[in-house]
Amino acid sequence: MASKKTAKGTVAAEEAIATGKETVNGAVKAGTEAATKALAIGRDQFKAATKGYSEMTDFGKDTVEAFVAASSATAKAVEAINAEVLAFSKSSFEDSVAAAKAVLAAKTLKEVVDLQTEFAKSAFENYVQQSSKLGELTAKLTKEAMEPINARFQAAVEKFVKPLAA
Repeated sequence: MASKKTAKGTVAAEEAIATGKETVNGAVKAGTEAATKALAIGRDQFKAATKGYSEMTDFGKDTVEAFVAASSATAKAVEAINAEVLAFSKSSFEDSVAAAKAVLAAKTLKEVVDLQTEFAKSAFENYVQQSSKLGELTAKLTKEAMEPINARFQAAVEKFVKPLAA
């Protein structure tokens, strides 16, 4: 009878060992699968973060280039406006000298008043014309200088705002 009990005990022990082995193998397999999935998720998240960082860096670089282009356009605009103002100042000075010479050469008071009136009228008309010209030039050059900034603003809206709205 002892041998039957020993045989049953041996069978029970072998079954317990087999069950324990299956449980350990299942746990190791499940742990390995979970670790593999976690690594894959981590790798995907790292790739996404790296891609996002790269996109932000590229966007920032493009924005700096837009500001450099806008600054260059602004410098050219200021140069053009300064040239226009200088040319107008030179012309006005020459007109003033010519008017002063004419007034000094006048023979009568009526002639002095007529020359002065004509000069004042001409100077005012030139001033109004020049002001209009400078206004148009300033508007045109401001638009040109703002084009790169507007383009970057549109790119920012497309990149960051529209995806959030969707």
